[in-house]
Amino acid sequence: MIARVTARHPGLAPQVRIVRELGPGTAGEVADGRADLGIATVDPEAGPPPGLVVVPLFEESYALVHPAGHTRPKELPLVDWDENCSSYTRSWWSEQDWLPPATIRVEDDTVVLSLVAQGAGMAVVPGLSLLGAPPGLAVTDLGPRPPSRRIGYVTTPALARTAAVRALVRELRSAPLPTGLAAVQRPSRSPS
Repeated sequence: MIARVTARHPGLAPQVRIVRELGPGTAGEVADGRADLGIATVDPEAGPPPGLVVVPLFEESYALVHPAGHTRPKELPLVDWDENCSSYTRSWWSEQDWLPPATIRVEDDTVVLSLVAQGAGMAVVPGLSLLGAPPGLAVTDLGPRPPSRRIGYVTTPALARTAAVRALVRELRSAPLPTGLAAVQRPSRSPS
């Protein structure tokens, strides 16, 4: 998406900064003026933080990942990371009697996948985490009502009217979704 927007708009030079979605997270970066636009996990039941515009883009399901060839993956230790849960996934998680407490906690989903591929355990991860996953993983569906999360963009009403943010939002909306991700119906009025 960054390559497409810079090719179409040579005057734009987007800078990407990845922040943890804990505490204020991405929305806090925008609210504090350190970012014009953020891509974040959004809570469909919560209103936008004060002074911000939050627009959902797509929804992704979670899946169970485990070492390929393991015959009873649900019996493996759980590998997890702090950013893994939204309010919906926490609710789903609490209803799963087969999920043990995490025995390995890490800072990053790529480390989770690496550990699982090496046989250290199983994990429950969102679909985007599986893009470019290491070899040695098997992915198992979590049934008819798996946990899911919504990804959207965050900006301010003033920044939403700028040419740069409008260009980035157009690219976000026109980008093809990877397999397994579902577009969220867009509101009739949006900042771009």
